[in-house]
Amino acid sequence: MKFSSIFTFIFSLIFTLGFSILHAQNISVNTNYTADQLVKDVFFGSQNATCIAVDNVTVTGFDFGFGDKSFGYFNKNGTNFEMSEGIILSTGSALAGVGPNSFIQTADRNSPFANSNWGGDQDLIDVLAQSNLNYDNILNATVLEFDFTALKSNKISFDYMFLSEEYREGNCRYSDAFAFLIKKANTPDPYLNIAVVPGTNIPVSTLTINASAGCPQNSNYFGSYNDVQTPTNFNGQTKILSAKANVDIGVKYHIKLVIADHGDSTGLFDSAVFLRAGSFLGNKDLGTDRLLSTGTALCENSTLPLNATTPGATYQWFKNNVLIPGATFGTYTVTTPGNYDVMIDDSGCKQIGSIKIEFAEKPVILEKTFCNDNNGNPIIVKLQDLNAQIIPNLKDYFLVKYYQDSDHLIPLSDSFSYTADTNIYVEVESGSCAKTKQTLHFYTPKKSLILRDQIICQNSTAKLEAELGYKNYKWVREDGTIIAQGATINFVDNIPVGNYSVELTSMNGCSLIQPVKVIAAQLPQIVNIEVTGSTATIFVTGRNPPYEYALDSGNYQTSNVFTNIPRGLHKIFVRDFAKCEIVEKEFLIINLINAITPNNDGYNDHLDYSDLNIKKDVSISIYDRYGTRVFQSQNQQFIWDGKSKGRALPTGNYWYILNWTEPDTNLPVSYKGWILLKNRN
Repeated sequence: MKFSSIFTFIFSLIFTLGFSILHAQNISVNTNYTADQLVKDVFFGSQNATCIAVDNVTVTGFDFGFGDKSFGYFNKNGTNFEMSEGIILSTGSALAGVGPNSFIQTADRNSPFANSNWGGDQDLIDVLAQSNLNYDNILNATVLEFDFTALKSNKISFDYMFLSEEYREGNCRYSDAFAFLIKKANTPDPYLNIAVVPGTNIPVSTLTINASAGCPQNSNYFGSYNDVQTPTNFNGQTKILSAKANVDIGVKYHIKLVIADHGDSTGLFDSAVFLRAGSFLGNKDLGTDRLLSTGTALCENSTLPLNATTPGATYQWFKNNVLIPGATFGTYTVTTPGNYDVMIDDSGCKQIGSIKIEFAEKPVILEKTFCNDNNGNPIIVKLQDLNAQIIPNLKDYFLVKYYQDSDHLIPLSDSFSYTADTNIYVEVESGSCAKTKQTLHFYTPKKSLILRDQIICQNSTAKLEAELGYKNYKWVREDGTIIAQGATINFVDNIPVGNYSVELTSMNGCSLIQPVKVIAAQLPQIVNIEVTGSTATIFVTGRNPPYEYALDSGNYQTSNVFTNIPRGLHKIFVRDFAKCEIVEKEFLIINLINAITPNNDGYNDHLDYSDLNIKKDVSISIYDRYGTRVFQSQNQQFIWDGKSKGRALPTGNYWYILNWTEPDTNLPVSYKGWILLKNRN
């Protein structure tokens, strides 16, 4: 639990000053070191005097009085703190950074360390602005500066941790920041900040490395939130980070390390950077990391010789921070993956070389044939979807490419289409392994162009046939039983009505199953016979045209129209192309009579429509010119002799109505007209 009252703070500070050295649960801090002592004796150490020359050391910050300053020397003091000793640079009191984590160092504007007159640093502001980070209210800056010249190594590095009271769950606004700035001394060159989030150029701050649920950023570099019983008086901390730079041997550089508060005009909630003693080392270049992510990993079963040879030096190699027994030479051959380091002692001048080695597996690609069919339309294939099918040991770091040509010069897009048999070529890269190549075959099975559904007569059989030129045929019934199969069985005979299929294997090895039906022919149906005068037109429906037509005992013809048909009853015959059965239908050519002379001379003595007996509901009604009905057919008698109730009617014009219903269609038919009756009277 935090306490923010001035009394509690002063009490805790006095307690810390008096007992921190004896209390093994907390770090110790000494603010009596001079700037030269902090840099030359602590940061570099006297052992590095032969490899690095240092001068012009200054440190600025704030002196709170009573020996309390914003910078000093720290020691882990037997605790579990991650660094043994080094320099502390704070935005508040360095002594207040001693644990436990029991109070906020600058909790409010009444705190002894809340000071609006303690300014910021323009160089740090510039760095933050260039990265689009918060730079308003930058103040309470502590700055350590010096010049140095590397005498033996063209690479330098140092280790640090960033601790802060701003590390609070929910803080997504305030971002105290730190920068390690380097440039060639006495030049107008701009500073380069090398205290950045690893793998980026983003400065380290309480927001750029943060594990808060509301604004997590680069949380893999965040160390922990701290409870009360921790060696320091800060709410949270990063992991140990490293800053690295390339330098020219023998050239003087200027270094500026600066930390500052952000977000409040008096600098509430402090932060500190802890610099590991002796970590300012020269670096030996062992080469670039060999990583799967960059495609530079070593190929499996290969080796990599590392060379750290420095004349007159001694060596010790490490793998994954574990000493490698006997590895005390300037060279070491890597055979397994890991993080490799070499510690070099060149007459007391310490250098370190580091490299990360990963191994890549050799891809195995299967030569594979893909059979697809889309009824002659383009077949679209997503090539990258094939990777798992053709590469049994597929890894996420494999780089798989597809090409149109065997020379691997013309790449294919992922959406590949084809309509005919074709080959494409695949190439897989894996780290530094030799490229693995293979051919893929994209084929299409061939459909029979002559195999068609067969229509047969009832109780008949059919012959099913596919063209020659296939590798194999397998004829199958609908229930799955095999009729026949073989390389030469391109047809089967005596096949009754039913559903069948044939599996056709093309010469390219691809197969398809082609269904085929044997269908019983349905009889055609005469739906209408349209008679106009002496012409009859036949209308037929059914599943198996074309049809053939015959009139009475005449020959069959393909036309459905017959002309010049004599008066009377006729019969039409129809058959389909299968000639299975013949359907027939009677029809009538009516002689519409317009005059009768009932004189018994044998000519036109009667109005005779007896042929209408084949129709339904036939009736004949005859009326005189006054509208009086003079005749009505009865008892299927459709003959009128010019009489009414046995009495001859006078010569004159009479009106008749002829009605019937077609038996097949139930459609009513009506004829109306005049007829001349000429009697002798």
